[in-house]
Amino acid sequence: MSKPRVLLLPNLSKSRVAEALASFRPWLEARSEVVAESAVRELTPEGVAGLPPADLAIVLGGDGTLLWAARSLLGRPEPMLGINFGKLGFLAEFQIDDVERHWDAVSCGQCRHTERVMMDVRVYDAGYPRWGHGAGAEAPPVHRAVAMNDAVINAGPPFRMLELELAINPLDGGASATGFRGDGVVVCTPSGSTAYNLSAGGPIISPGVEAFCVAPLNPQSLSFRPIVFGADSDTWLAVNEANEGSALVLDGQFAGNLRAGQQVRIDRHPDAVRLIHNPELSYWSMLGKKMHWAAAPRRHA
Repeated sequence: MSKPRVLLLPNLSKSRVAEALASFRPWLEARSEVVAESAVRELTPEGVAGLPPADLAIVLGGDGTLLWAARSLLGRPEPMLGINFGKLGFLAEFQIDDVERHWDAVSCGQCRHTERVMMDVRVYDAGYPRWGHGAGAEAPPVHRAVAMNDAVINAGPPFRMLELELAINPLDGGASATGFRGDGVVVCTPSGSTAYNLSAGGPIISPGVEAFCVAPLNPQSLSFRPIVFGADSDTWLAVNEANEGSALVLDGQFAGNLRAGQQVRIDRHPDAVRLIHNPELSYWSMLGKKMHWAAAPRRHA
């Protein structure tokens, strides 16, 4: 049986990753063909295009590193396995000893995996037709990027409330869903539902559900509650009033400032990301172990 081909993607800004590679890489090379090694945060589109085909990508870092790798490798077929050197490790489920213990299952493709919905995020400048209605040939956006967890619009300095308008499938009925004022909004995938969305009061969404969620940040209206809807929906956010520092943030990374009159369009990306999961964990056990989901209150003597 031939050895599996592996892309090795370490986050070398973490000193513990560099230390671990000294012993892990020789162990891995004895059991696989490491076809390429690249520092994950130095990946460029040209660098990704030059990577040889592989059977899996092993990412060493934390959840943030895995998010970076997911965005960079989107469109490639390799499933990703995350080895956690960060804090939570909700997406990067493995430790090195887990990989070594379950290598036979990992290398044969027998570990459970999930396909994760990704977001295609576009920003259109002031003057672009509302919700793209009647735009004809689509004008190029002023910014375009992908996200695995979430797209966040935040107020930024001087921290006055934003005025936003939300539309879901607006061309079906021609009207926006709602206008609101507040500190911003989170639009997340199921993968990101346990991140900023959860802190904003949004629901946890199982990774197998093909959906997006919108959760407002400190809305002025008490009646604006988070909403879950199909990932194939066409979602728009119009920025009616903004601050000098208002910004779009994707997967926790600053993507650019937003100005009044601009629109943000969020769609499901045609490609998905495949994650390999630790056989010793389930999604629900991860919620209990790492997020303390449904944990009973502590009792003190």
